[in-house]
Amino acid sequence: MIKDISKIREELKGYEEVELPYEFDKGCHIKYITLKGDDESFYTGGRFKYFGNDCIFLEYKCKTWSVPIVKKNKDGTIYYNSRFFIKEINEEKCDKKIEDLNNTITFQQSIIEKMSERLKELEITKVSLINEKREYEALLQQNRYNYKEKCIENDEQKKIIKKYENAIQKLSNSHSMFH
Repeated sequence: MIKDISKIREELKGYEEVELPYEFDKGCHIKYITLKGDDESFYTGGRFKYFGNDCIFLEYKCKTWSVPIVKKNKDGTIYYNSRFFIKEINEEKCDKKIEDLNNTITFQQSIIEKMSERLKELEITKVSLINEKREYEALLQQNRYNYKEKCIENDEQKKIIKKYENAIQKLSNSHSMFH
């Protein structure tokens, strides 16, 4: 707990006050001013752990404690707001981060567009292959039908040939009987 204004100013160099509600990054260092009894005091704080009920939990080394966000009267009205400070956010660093994120988004968008184009091409190829397959299946079915017809025709011709062979055989036998 520090009460000396010059020491507090020194401690807060490079820090800025944040208004709640604020989304702290887990582990970010928070310094704060709050009421201790009837006196306002400055604390060098600790690393943000999580929010509690009207409080923030901080940790330093192995110790965890809560800092009240507000102090309330018995009727629930707020009579004091604690003040919280985090390291100043470097605008250049944020701009660079935003630029990097935008570049990543642009790159991902181009990949998505290329993949969408490729999917369209594959879909067209798929439809074409399905149509070809159907045509080949129809041709195959037609060839099976034609083959069956030719087999039946062939069997009939074999029967006719067998008949002629038998007739020739009989004629040949009967002809040899007369000579």
